[in-house]
Amino acid sequence: MLACSAMPWPPRVLIVEDESIIALATKANLKRMGCDVVATVATGQMAVEYAARKQPDVVLMDIMLEGSMDGIEAAARIREKNPDLPIIYCTAYTDSATRSQAAHTNPKAFMAKPLDYGALKELIDELQ
Repeated sequence: MLACSAMPWPPRVLIVEDESIIALATKANLKRMGCDVVATVATGQMAVEYAARKQPDVVLMDIMLEGSMDGIEAAARIREKNPDLPIIYCTAYTDSATRSQAAHTNPKAFMAKPLDYGALKELIDELQ
């Protein structure tokens, strides 16, 4: 069993993912790691609202989302209010153009889908 034992608290994670199967799998794996999933949302607007309201320790952000706001714009808006909040992009769009566009949001990391939950655990552990 994976555990976020290196962290002095259960890290509070906001999942921003519009594919429900992926969101459920990510939530289940994070809970197995000992993380506290504060919410799972499918739109950029909800991501901005929940990041402000729920005060997560880290955001897992997909780039292509439901609605008019993509994950890059949502991350930029979240950064306006909380510039130090770690954002990890979890996306199928890892090409250099997309990565370059997202770089201005100063992400903690990019992870390609399907997610490697062992690598994700390591990234979360580094946040302490």
